[in-house]
Amino acid sequence: MAFEELAEQYKPLIFQVIKSLRLYGDKETFYQIGLIGLWEASTRFAPEKGVEFSTFAYSTIRGKLLDHLKKEALHRERCQPTGELLILSPTEGSNGYSPDLIEEYSEGLTDNQVKWVQGRIIEDKSYKEIADEHGVTVESVKSWGRQAVKKLRKIIMLER
Repeated sequence: MAFEELAEQYKPLIFQVIKSLRLYGDKETFYQIGLIGLWEASTRFAPEKGVEFSTFAYSTIRGKLLDHLKKEALHRERCQPTGELLILSPTEGSNGYSPDLIEEYSEGLTDNQVKWVQGRIIEDKSYKEIADEHGVTVESVKSWGRQAVKKLRKIIMLER
């Protein structure tokens, strides 16, 4: 059977899975993901295992949609704006960063953390470039950055 025919035959099943998962947002996207699940089911189905295709298709489509939802949630969690870029944005009408602003936020940071802010945020250098410039390892520079971000987040939260 051609996949187009299979897709037409199992279209109600895809929408049933979408409804059972209570997915009400972008139905076209969810339907496309369901079609991908159906296609995967059609390529992986083994009748000798004693399961009907419709049952296998249902679980494969459902799994594909759940995987998509997990990826979306992880993306939202990881890509959530933290606000730290707002504090170091150039001032209006200038072509650089306000020295007063940089100095104000650098007060709570160590010298190495300030080096990280200057190199990574302001000058947009790579970790390797900063490490070479200061004669340390890349891991050290990354550590400076992690600690600087933690401290800057605390500073930002206190100001809100």
